[in-house]
Amino acid sequence: MKLNKLERYVVRHPLRQWLQQRLEQPLLLGLFEHGLPVVEHALEIGCGFGQGISMIHKGFGASNVTAVDLDEEMLSYCAKRYVDVPWLTLAQADATTLPFADSSFNLVCDFAVFHHVPDWQQAVSEVFRVLRPGGSFVIEELYRAAICNPVSRRLFEHPPQNRFNHREMHDCLRLAGFEIAKSHHVLGLAGVTLAIKPVGANAIS
Repeated sequence: MKLNKLERYVVRHPLRQWLQQRLEQPLLLGLFEHGLPVVEHALEIGCGFGQGISMIHKGFGASNVTAVDLDEEMLSYCAKRYVDVPWLTLAQADATTLPFADSSFNLVCDFAVFHHVPDWQQAVSEVFRVLRPGGSFVIEELYRAAICNPVSRRLFEHPPQNRFNHREMHDCLRLAGFEIAKSHHVLGLAGVTLAIKPVGANAIS
């Protein structure tokens, strides 16, 4: 599901980008208790206006970043923002049917995108498929309590059914084959998680 006009404004606002750089990035990097792994190929699902691309490249140290989005406007904006950047590939894609081969990436990032995906469980399975064994899935998400309340429903547009909380997200991750390395949540409203695809694991069909 694409963002509505208000959420586009919020995501693009300089304050949102400042929070992502100053608060969210250190929190996400802190999930890696034993230091960041070497990341040759990274994937961002739902690139939006491109702040996550910079975080993945500079913060996580990814040599090559592939960023996908369902919204052509977002991709067009990122293409202009990162013009002639050799380490970036942009593509239009649905999170539930990623157009990549198995075991393509060392790192996959979801920066508050899956709560917009109707079949988010299938998106988790797709991430497991495209991650290399030993690869990392970094998740920053809004949960049911944050988006399925009267205020949020009035202001924003999210799928009304099949939303999730912190525990349900983790249950789905484990069912797909992931191991939970570390996580935090805030009052059940939002959370961050580092999930690892075990070495030797194969994608679940």
